[in-house]
Amino acid sequence: MIEIVPVYVASGIFAGIVAAMFGVGGGFAVAPILLTLLTLQQIGGEQTMHLTVGTTQAVIFVTASYSAVLRWRAKDTNLRLVLKFFPLVVIGAVLGSTFGGTLPSQMLKTIFIFFIVVSIARGILSKRIIEPQSGSDLSGIRGAEYWLSGSLAGFLGALMGPGPAVLVAPFLRKLRFSMATTVGTCSTLAACLGLFAGGGYIIGGLGAAGLPSWSLGYVYLPAFIGLAAGGLTGAPFGLALSRRISDHLQGQLYLVYLATVLVVMLFNIIG
Repeated sequence: MIEIVPVYVASGIFAGIVAAMFGVGGGFAVAPILLTLLTLQQIGGEQTMHLTVGTTQAVIFVTASYSAVLRWRAKDTNLRLVLKFFPLVVIGAVLGSTFGGTLPSQMLKTIFIFFIVVSIARGILSKRIIEPQSGSDLSGIRGAEYWLSGSLAGFLGALMGPGPAVLVAPFLRKLRFSMATTVGTCSTLAACLGLFAGGGYIIGGLGAAGLPSWSLGYVYLPAFIGLAAGGLTGAPFGLALSRRISDHLQGQLYLVYLATVLVVMLFNIIG
């Protein structure tokens, strides 16, 4: 078990960079890597996907919290915007973590892949933002799409591991919020999601059969420690990178990243 820890740390560094750049909380980075490593180690059996999602949520809380602090210091975070989405994300996270423990592992993988495809499609079809707005006008944060994007971000994020950026970011980008404001908002919401959903998976997994040693509910502690340590190391680099590229290029790189995750997840299902 000890020999795999450096791999977890290296994976966590990548997740931290991604979390700080895109506001995904690292979920789309952590989950595919962790699922692959647990499968190769033959850890978890039928509970492998549940361990993957539960551990990912715990890691998201750490990496996204740090990313949120960095974004706050950089004045990217709009607190009023965060507070608009916070109740919806938290309620969705609690419901999702409660419901997620009852689903078969294969179904979780299928749902995960479906929403990656949806996220890529939305990104490709969205119009390029020429002049992002300042972030002070919140008049567009209302209506059915607002309610759905916030609540489903929490619910589906708790089921599968991705942060609120998957649903909230496209909504904010459509309203012409800059990538910096979008990422700052989604990083803070991802930390909230990780806290409540991670707690739900810990409680829901207590006493579950077939879990490996060194598990706390559905959180596999060796992986959590390594990934979280790496995530804290990688986050500052992700923020620095985001400062050096344009708003449009950052959005395009996010789509490339999602496409890579899709390939990894399909490989896990086919394999």
